[in-house]
Amino acid sequence: MRGRIPDDIIERIRRDFDILDVVQQYVQVKKSGRNYFGLCPFHSEKSPSFSVSPEKQIFHCFGCGAGGDTIKFVMDIEQMTFIEAVRHLAEQAGIHIPESGPALSGKEEEERQQMREALNLASQLYHHVLIHTEYGTAAREYLKQREVSSDTIEEFQLGFAPPSYQFLLQILKRRGFQEELLEKAGLIATRDSPSQKKYFDRFRGRIMFPIHDSQGRIIGFGGRIIGEGQPKYLNSPETPFFHKGNHLFNLHRARNQIRKEQQAIVFEGYMDAITAWQSGIRNVIATLGTSFTDDQARVVKRNASTVVICYDADSAGQSAALRGLEILSNHDCTVKVAQMPIGMDPDDYIRRHGGTAFKEEIVAASLSLTAFKLESLKKDYNLRDEDERMKYLAKAIDVISGLPLAIEQDHYMRRLAEEFQLSLEAIKEEQRKRRSRKRREAKRDKEHSKWNNGYHEISKRMIGRSHPVSVAEKSEMLLIAHMMRDKAVADWVKSHLGADFNTEIYAALAAYLYAYYEHGYPEDAGSFIRYLPNESLIPKASELAMLELPDEVSEEALLDYVRHIRNYPLLKEIEQKEKMVQQLSRADEPVKAAQLSLEITRLRKQLQLRMN
Repeated sequence: MRGRIPDDIIERIRRDFDILDVVQQYVQVKKSGRNYFGLCPFHSEKSPSFSVSPEKQIFHCFGCGAGGDTIKFVMDIEQMTFIEAVRHLAEQAGIHIPESGPALSGKEEEERQQMREALNLASQLYHHVLIHTEYGTAAREYLKQREVSSDTIEEFQLGFAPPSYQFLLQILKRRGFQEELLEKAGLIATRDSPSQKKYFDRFRGRIMFPIHDSQGRIIGFGGRIIGEGQPKYLNSPETPFFHKGNHLFNLHRARNQIRKEQQAIVFEGYMDAITAWQSGIRNVIATLGTSFTDDQARVVKRNASTVVICYDADSAGQSAALRGLEILSNHDCTVKVAQMPIGMDPDDYIRRHGGTAFKEEIVAASLSLTAFKLESLKKDYNLRDEDERMKYLAKAIDVISGLPLAIEQDHYMRRLAEEFQLSLEAIKEEQRKRRSRKRREAKRDKEHSKWNNGYHEISKRMIGRSHPVSVAEKSEMLLIAHMMRDKAVADWVKSHLGADFNTEIYAALAAYLYAYYEHGYPEDAGSFIRYLPNESLIPKASELAMLELPDEVSEEALLDYVRHIRNYPLLKEIEQKEKMVQQLSRADEPVKAAQLSLEITRLRKQLQLRMN
């Protein structure tokens, strides 16, 4: 049993889902040999290192180390616990999970369930207060002025938190919720007094916007104050469910339309997204009061190929748009910026002109990343002044020169020449001069710091390798990989080597493999990975499972692996003593150095005997 879910149901879920089908809902992969490869959804990369094996029903990223089976993939991609992922897949497959059986295993899982219940109940209470009580009068009037319809209020389950310090706290306590749990869920806060800790509602006097995860479960709230007070908007704090930099407002509603159109429109505020949705634009999401993050970019990239950022026209909004553009472009999204008229935000424009006009006049006229950069750059210069104009042109040429494609550079060079009534040849000549000057400067810097550059080159070659792999460690790695595929190899290793692995992670995997086969489990890498109780071992196990190995390994090769592993401690001892000899020689201790050299000679003879 895993929690309340019987093992036979978990195995049925694994059988009913092909990992390739599940992964392809989030990642574009192409077949290469037996496996499929694509860009990893868990970290930023330019070259595909994410691999899926339909044969073994596992995935592994050779870049960040993520790996596991179908359930583990859903856990990681949707930020779910094991039980949540199993239930999610079971619901998709129409598999009934009986509620009877032992209680939830572990305090943490039970606590998470209680927090979810508290968040749902809080949302219902806030919504009731807004719709049916006098407390919500001012909030209802505010939403009416913003032209938010009753249907939209219902769709988004908008609510109102009364200006009381213990409205929510008292109701939830009567329902049996502990104060510590409510604080952990982000619903209440504390203030220490000399005598005791005092708890109070985190949200007071605010219109409440429930925030959901990608599966539509409430994970937190955003609250807009009614009347005077700061901050204007307040989000839930970081909790086990809610991380502002990971989630996007309205994604669970908009995801299907985003995938259908392969385009996402990203706003800064909740009201922008709500107004757009109400007007019939259904591929809209919003950030949660933070700058766009890498995690949010990965989420968007999984669902759309094109992203339109539509932030306010003020300087803060445009700066935020530029940051978002850079992050999204680093994730290989086609990124555009919708330019709002000065003094208007998206919510104002849509209410005044309608959703159709917004799509046709604002979204359709969105600027590309380069065009937006060039337009933003103009704000730093007085283009009516000749000197200022020349400075702008020089900067603009630098921006264009950084584009990866020659055709892109040519396109924007022509636009620049046309806009400022210059010849294309003059623009390109200036580009050549600036490039030549930068090359000379770079060469001069290199000559002044040759020793430093050499170190830099060495460091670059080491990136991506936590440490050099010794022959012994490689032997351990290959032994474990063969053991995962063949019980006979595991039995042979157990009798010839046992637990004498030098590397901790391989020693642990070997121990679990011995136990796995003793329990009568099959020769199946995917099954072994699911058997592992320690999640920290799964990435390495999935990496070894993905190795391309011959179907059979000779006993001679196995003996070589074991010999390398057994010799490693002796080799390390020799290496350490040789370093001590060098230190003694420098310290002018010839007698001690000579004695240690004799010891090294004895160890080398011992090693030679082992080799023969």
